Amino acid sequence: MINIQDKRKCCGCTACASVCSHHCISMVEDAEGFKYPQVDAEKCVNCGLCEKVCPMLHPESDNEVHNVIGAKHKDAAVRKASSSGGAFSLLAEEFIANGGVVVGCAMDENLQAKHIICTNIEDLVRLRSSKYVQSNMDGVYPQVRTMLREGRDVMFSGTPCQVAGLRRFLVKPFDNLYCIDVLCHGVPSPKLFREYKEVMEAKYKAKANFVSYRSKKKEWKRLYINLKFDNNKEYFKSATFDPYMQLFLGNMSQRSSCFHCPFTTTKRHGDISLGDFWGIGRNHPDLDDDKGISMILLNTTKGEELFSRIKYDIISFESNINQAIAGNKVLIENITGEVKRNHFYADYVSEGLQCALEKNTIKYSPLKQSYIRFMRLSLDLLRKITHKGY
Repeated sequence: MINIQDKRKCCGCTACASVCSHHCISMVEDAEGFKYPQVDAEKCVNCGLCEKVCPMLHPESDNEVHNVIGAKHKDAAVRKASSSGGAFSLLAEEFIANGGVVVGCAMDENLQAKHIICTNIEDLVRLRSSKYVQSNMDGVYPQVRTMLREGRDVMFSGTPCQVAGLRRFLVKPFDNLYCIDVLCHGVPSPKLFREYKEVMEAKYKAKANFVSYRSKKKEWKRLYINLKFDNNKEYFKSATFDPYMQLFLGNMSQRSSCFHCPFTTTKRHGDISLGDFWGIGRNHPDLDDDKGISMILLNTTKGEELFSRIKYDIISFESNINQAIAGNKVLIENITGEVKRNHFYADYVSEGLQCALEKNTIKYSPLKQSYIRFMRLSLDLLRKITHKGY
């Protein structure tokens, strides 16, 4: 029987609840807004399946990074709508064009993150761009298993723990399953974003109908959050000045398990791993136009085969694991700052969102914001003059 005594040891992937044929495990939201398995002991027959499929108890993987590729989509519009270089869009479009199904994270009509199943190219736009919140996975693993058993090719994308959870849930490997894991900085609470959105809706006096945590209206290297509302008003703010993004980038809003993640390793569960190729300007300044570059890690022969399908439709170059790690420490290191995180959530649970934000985030004056923007522009100009990329 799965029994979570230490929340740091549960990633919330839903593998345990999904595998239980007696339906005695429910995913229940705690006071912080994260879901954990709750077992109905009267129904449980102690078969032990829930523990066997738990990726946190069995995090090992035989996959190792084979190749590191830097890439960007040839279509600037696609890159603008994507978090980095648009590589996922090409992979997903090609997969569906050949009769496959793509499963990934999207925002629903209430701007809550959830995994959806895409069977046509038009739906794929919902999977673009990063979602800095943990997605709802309820019922997804069984649906994927059904499609695999029917012989359908399935591409599943998610955080490393979600991919590992799917593989453990399936028990056996499927030749028609292709997995993509994203380089992950941890997942914030769905409840936290839900309440943040409500605060913004009250401020703008309308329902929010769109969110981009990684808007590239201005640039790629610095993060901006963008919300749009039913009354046609819009909120666009640098992550430095937005409280929700301050929490995320300061490692204060993530799940407890993210600070003890066993998947921060070059032994990946995905056939392909995708992320931003940070630092690309230092080694390939000619390719860095500040519109986004994808980093593609090819971890299996299936991953190499997937990439071979798109390599002639994408601008790409070979790199190496050292450059990949230099720009993405989450490949080998967990996020830090768990004490600050616990302080924030203690304030959040006991005093509510507004008080927790006042205590744990910085409110910049308009003058201070202008000063920071000026200093950034000056730094960018200096780098351009001295030909030093990021």
